[in-house]
Amino acid sequence: MSSCKPRSGFGVVLFRSVHGALGAEKLLIGGGVAHKLIPVPRHLSSSCGFCLRFNWGDKELVEGLLSGGKLEVEGVLAL
Repeated sequence: MSSCKPRSGFGVVLFRSVHGALGAEKLLIGGGVAHKLIPVPRHLSSSCGFCLRFNWGDKELVEGLLSGGKLEVEGVLAL
C-alpha cells in the first residue's frame, strides 16, 4: 500500500473485479466516506476498469472499512 502524499490530494482503490468495486462502494457509503467511482487511469492498471477515488486524508478509514471484506482489492495508491 502506498504511503506517499499524493500531488492531487486523492487516492484510489484498485480492484480485480467490478463486483469488488461495487461492493466497496457500498461499504464506503455505509461508512460515510466521500468517494467517487471512476474509470481506472490506464497508467495504473487495466484489470477491472473501475476504481474508487477518495480524499487521501481518509486513507486509514478507507483501508479499515475494506479490510474485512472479500473485495479483491488490488491496492490503494496515491494519485
